[in-house]
Amino acid sequence: MIKKIIVLGGGMVGSAIARDLKENGHSVTVADRDIGVQNRIMQFDIKFVKLDFSDFNSVHKTVQQFDFVIGAVPGFLGYRILQTVLEAKKDIVDISFMPEDPRGLNKIAVENGVTAITDAGVAPGLSNLMFGNALSEFDKLDSAKCFVGGLPQNPKPPWWYKSVFSPIDVVEEYTRPARLVENGQIVTKPAMTEIEPVEFENIATLDAFNSDGLRTLLDLPIPNMVEKTMRFQGHIQKIIEMKNQGLFEDDKIKETSESLIQDWKPEKDDYDQTIMRLEFRGIKDNKQITDTTDLIDYFDREKGISSMARTTGYTCTAVADLLISEKFTSKGVFAMESLGKNRNLVDSVLNHLSVRNVILLKRQDIETK
Repeated sequence: MIKKIIVLGGGMVGSAIARDLKENGHSVTVADRDIGVQNRIMQFDIKFVKLDFSDFNSVHKTVQQFDFVIGAVPGFLGYRILQTVLEAKKDIVDISFMPEDPRGLNKIAVENGVTAITDAGVAPGLSNLMFGNALSEFDKLDSAKCFVGGLPQNPKPPWWYKSVFSPIDVVEEYTRPARLVENGQIVTKPAMTEIEPVEFENIATLDAFNSDGLRTLLDLPIPNMVEKTMRFQGHIQKIIEMKNQGLFEDDKIKETSESLIQDWKPEKDDYDQTIMRLEFRGIKDNKQITDTTDLIDYFDREKGISSMARTTGYTCTAVADLLISEKFTSKGVFAMESLGKNRNLVDSVLNHLSVRNVILLKRQDIETK
């Protein structure tokens, strides 16, 4: 079913989403305030419209001309853009890392007879889908962990890092307090705490630290949950040192962020990789089971698409396909984990990713007494 789709945001991920939708035969337009985006997408026969996302009236009028909307704006704009699209009575799949809970807009979506699926990226997003799926497959799920990082393939000092998505959102990961679940209780801890090593064969032993990525997953009936961001060893220690020097305080954070944005800007040959590990432990068929799923994905050199754009963007287009093909027809605002209880939806997303060579590898360990 061919649709007229608008992608709000033509950054690295938004552009990859637009290209994938176009390759699937849809009529695609990218909206952005940066006219330079047009030069990057015109070779793919993708249309462009200049749009100031802070002008919500213009956003409302613009999206009304389309069948379907993808939200790929910076997190601080995400909630208002989502609200505007729902008020325009349009279905939307959104990847914005908004600080607000998008489910607060559920009433608007239901009243307008439309659907929004939010946090439809890799983590949050694909990770949420698998959390929901694990909850439905285990007889009793005791713990769920997500370790994730967007990293350079060839890390270099002094940072051992390059920014593979919005640098503003990266800094947010380092400053926003992390919510996790311990023994059935939501607890809040400072970001970048409880650093632990996580080993990946043929890559490295990475540092994993608390970050606020659980979001809507906090509502799941899983007694122990944590999301941790991963970086090459040496990186987070420098960030913690900067924090201890007060460089992330309100009066300094703008200057600090601008400096880091420059330091972390990828050069032409800075190819990235996305690494994620999901660990679920609980009871299946009267056995103590640990299911581990790994995702390791690399920059697509043929198409010039970063791994973070691939894993985030293709998850988004997979979910968009669920709505467009009417495999998911419920009205309201939904988090990705709500799709996880339906194995057919999960398989559809995983197949969509597999076709694009984004592969999840699963292994199972049975504990013996």
